[in-house]
Amino acid sequence: MSSRRFVVFALALAALPGTVAYAQERVLTALDYRVTVPATWQSRAPSSSMRLAEYVIQGDAPNAEVVVYFFGQGQGGSPEANIERWRGQFAGTPAGAYEKIERDTKGHFPITVAEWRGSYARGIGAGGEARPGQALIAAIVETPKGTLFFQLFGPAAKVAAERQAYLTMARGLK
Repeated sequence: MSSRRFVVFALALAALPGTVAYAQERVLTALDYRVTVPATWQSRAPSSSMRLAEYVIQGDAPNAEVVVYFFGQGQGGSPEANIERWRGQFAGTPAGAYEKIERDTKGHFPITVAEWRGSYARGIGAGGEARPGQALIAAIVETPKGTLFFQLFGPAAKVAAERQAYLTMARGLK
Protein backbone atom coordinates (compact mmCIF):
# COMPACT_ATOMS: atom_id res chain seq x y z
CA MET A 1 0.00 0.00 0.00
CA SER A 2 1.40 3.39 -0.91
CA SER A 3 2.05 5.88 1.85
CA ARG A 4 -0.67 8.17 0.46
CA ARG A 5 -3.27 5.37 0.55
CA PHE A 6 -2.19 4.44 4.06
CA VAL A 7 -2.71 8.04 5.27
CA VAL A 8 -6.16 8.17 3.64
CA PHE A 9 -7.04 4.79 5.21
CA ALA A 10 -5.80 5.90 8.63
CA LEU A 11 -7.80 9.14 8.45
CA ALA A 12 -10.94 7.24 7.39
CA LEU A 13 -10.47 4.77 10.24
CA ALA A 14 -10.02 7.60 12.75
CA ALA A 15 -13.31 9.12 11.60
CA LEU A 16 -15.29 6.00 12.52
CA PRO A 17 -17.42 6.33 15.68
CA GLY A 18 -15.55 5.20 18.78
CA THR A 19 -12.04 5.08 17.29
CA VAL A 20 -11.22 8.72 18.01
CA ALA A 21 -12.64 8.45 21.52
CA TYR A 22 -10.46 5.39 22.12
CA ALA A 23 -7.36 7.33 21.16
CA GLN A 24 -8.34 10.18 23.50
CA GLU A 25 -9.53 8.23 26.54
CA ARG A 26 -8.28 9.46 29.89
CA VAL A 27 -7.28 7.53 32.99
CA LEU A 28 -8.69 8.20 36.46
CA THR A 29 -6.62 7.09 39.43
CA ALA A 30 -8.68 6.31 42.54
CA LEU A 31 -7.19 4.69 45.68
CA ASP A 32 -4.10 3.85 43.59
CA TYR A 33 -6.28 1.89 41.14
CA ARG A 34 -6.75 3.01 37.55
CA VAL A 35 -9.72 3.13 35.24
CA THR A 36 -10.22 4.46 31.71
CA VAL A 37 -12.75 7.26 31.28
CA PRO A 38 -14.42 7.93 27.91
CA ALA A 39 -13.03 10.98 26.13
CA THR A 40 -16.53 12.36 25.49
CA TRP A 41 -17.13 12.85 29.22
CA GLN A 42 -16.08 16.32 30.33
CA SER A 43 -14.23 16.43 33.62
CA ARG A 44 -15.08 19.06 36.20
CA ALA A 45 -13.76 19.82 39.66
CA PRO A 46 -15.35 17.64 42.37
CA SER A 47 -17.94 19.62 44.34
CA SER A 48 -17.12 17.97 47.69
CA SER A 49 -14.28 16.10 49.39
CA MET A 50 -16.25 12.82 49.15
CA ARG A 51 -16.25 13.05 45.36
CA LEU A 52 -13.06 11.80 43.75
CA ALA A 53 -14.17 12.71 40.24
CA GLU A 54 -17.09 14.27 38.36
CA TYR A 55 -17.93 14.16 34.67
CA VAL A 56 -20.61 15.81 32.56
CA ILE A 57 -22.03 14.08 29.49
CA GLN A 58 -23.42 16.77 27.23
CA GLY A 59 -25.84 16.46 24.34
CA ASP A 60 -29.14 17.65 22.95
CA ALA A 61 -31.18 16.83 26.05
CA PRO A 62 -30.25 17.96 29.56
CA ASN A 63 -26.86 16.64 30.61
CA ALA A 64 -26.17 13.38 32.39
CA GLU A 65 -23.49 13.17 35.06
CA VAL A 66 -21.02 10.62 36.39
CA VAL A 67 -19.70 10.92 39.94
CA VAL A 68 -17.12 8.72 41.69
CA TYR A 69 -17.40 8.74 45.49
CA PHE A 70 -15.13 7.53 48.28
CA PHE A 71 -16.22 8.05 51.89
CA GLY A 72 -13.18 6.48 53.60
CA GLN A 73 -12.11 2.92 54.25
CA GLY A 74 -14.95 1.01 55.90
CA GLN A 75 -17.33 3.93 55.27
CA GLY A 76 -20.24 4.48 52.90
CA GLY A 77 -22.48 1.64 54.04
CA SER A 78 -23.14 -1.81 52.72
CA PRO A 79 -24.30 -2.44 49.17
CA GLU A 80 -27.71 -3.43 50.56
CA ALA A 81 -28.10 -0.21 52.59
CA ASN A 82 -27.17 1.93 49.58
CA ILE A 83 -29.54 0.03 47.30
CA GLU A 84 -32.39 0.63 49.74
CA ARG A 85 -31.56 4.34 49.94
CA TRP A 86 -31.37 4.71 46.15
CA ARG A 87 -34.57 2.69 45.73
CA GLY A 88 -36.24 5.17 48.11
CA GLN A 89 -35.17 8.04 45.85
CA PHE A 90 -37.41 6.44 43.21
CA ALA A 91 -40.28 5.86 45.65
CA GLY A 92 -43.65 6.87 44.33
CA THR A 93 -42.58 6.11 40.78
CA PRO A 94 -45.58 4.88 38.79
CA ALA A 95 -46.07 1.22 37.95
CA GLY A 96 -43.74 0.04 35.23
CA ALA A 97 -40.68 1.67 36.78
CA TYR A 98 -37.51 -0.25 36.03
CA GLU A 99 -35.19 -1.78 38.61
CA LYS A 100 -32.29 -4.16 38.05
CA ILE A 101 -29.71 -5.35 40.61
CA GLU A 102 -26.67 -7.48 39.67
CA ARG A 103 -23.71 -8.72 41.68
CA ASP A 104 -20.53 -9.81 39.90
CA THR A 105 -17.47 -11.36 41.53
CA LYS A 106 -15.65 -12.43 38.33
CA GLY A 107 -13.72 -9.20 37.72
CA HIS A 108 -10.84 -7.58 39.58
CA PHE A 109 -13.12 -6.61 42.48
CA PRO A 110 -16.63 -7.56 43.62
CA ILE A 111 -19.11 -5.13 42.08
CA THR A 112 -22.80 -4.56 42.62
CA VAL A 113 -24.65 -2.68 39.88
CA ALA A 114 -28.11 -1.24 40.56
CA GLU A 115 -30.25 0.47 37.92
CA TRP A 116 -33.50 2.42 38.09
CA ARG A 117 -35.64 4.46 35.70
CA GLY A 118 -38.60 6.62 36.65
CA SER A 119 -39.21 9.71 38.79
CA TYR A 120 -36.04 10.45 40.73
CA ALA A 121 -35.57 12.66 43.80
CA ARG A 122 -31.76 12.81 43.93
CA GLY A 123 -29.90 13.48 47.16
CA ILE A 124 -29.41 12.24 50.68
CA GLY A 125 -32.81 11.99 52.30
CA ALA A 126 -34.37 12.55 48.85
CA GLY A 127 -35.91 15.78 50.09
CA GLY A 128 -36.00 17.30 46.62
CA GLU A 129 -38.82 17.11 44.14
CA ALA A 130 -38.85 13.98 41.99
CA ARG A 131 -38.05 14.57 38.32
CA PRO A 132 -39.81 12.22 35.87
CA GLY A 133 -37.98 10.47 33.05
CA GLN A 134 -34.74 10.04 34.97
CA ALA A 135 -32.36 7.10 35.45
CA LEU A 136 -29.62 6.09 37.86
CA ILE A 137 -27.01 3.40 37.41
CA ALA A 138 -24.93 2.93 40.55
CA ALA A 139 -21.91 0.64 40.79
CA ILE A 140 -20.48 -0.31 44.17
CA VAL A 141 -16.90 -1.54 43.74
CA GLU A 142 -15.46 -3.23 46.84
CA THR A 143 -11.66 -2.97 46.83
CA PRO A 144 -9.19 -3.90 49.60
CA LYS A 145 -8.49 -0.16 50.04
CA GLY A 146 -12.16 0.77 50.45
CA THR A 147 -15.43 0.91 48.57
CA LEU A 148 -15.81 3.15 45.54
CA PHE A 149 -19.24 4.29 44.40
CA PHE A 150 -19.73 5.14 40.72
CA GLN A 151 -23.00 6.82 39.69
CA LEU A 152 -24.37 7.71 36.28
CA PHE A 153 -27.59 9.74 36.45
CA GLY A 154 -29.72 12.08 34.39
CA PRO A 155 -32.37 11.89 31.66
CA ALA A 156 -33.23 8.22 31.01
CA ALA A 157 -32.43 8.39 27.28
CA LYS A 158 -29.02 9.95 27.90
CA VAL A 159 -28.20 7.42 30.64
CA ALA A 160 -29.26 4.54 28.37
CA ALA A 161 -27.00 5.87 25.60
CA GLU A 162 -24.00 5.97 27.97
CA ARG A 163 -24.79 2.74 29.85
CA GLN A 164 -22.25 0.49 28.14
CA ALA A 165 -19.40 3.02 28.35
CA TYR A 166 -20.22 3.57 32.03
CA LEU A 167 -20.35 -0.15 32.87
CA THR A 168 -17.09 -0.75 31.00
CA MET A 169 -15.49 1.99 33.08
CA ALA A 170 -16.86 0.81 36.44
CA ARG A 171 -15.94 -2.84 35.76
CA GLY A 172 -12.53 -1.83 34.38
CA LEU A 173 -11.07 -0.60 37.68
CA LYS A 174 -7.77 -2.39 38.36
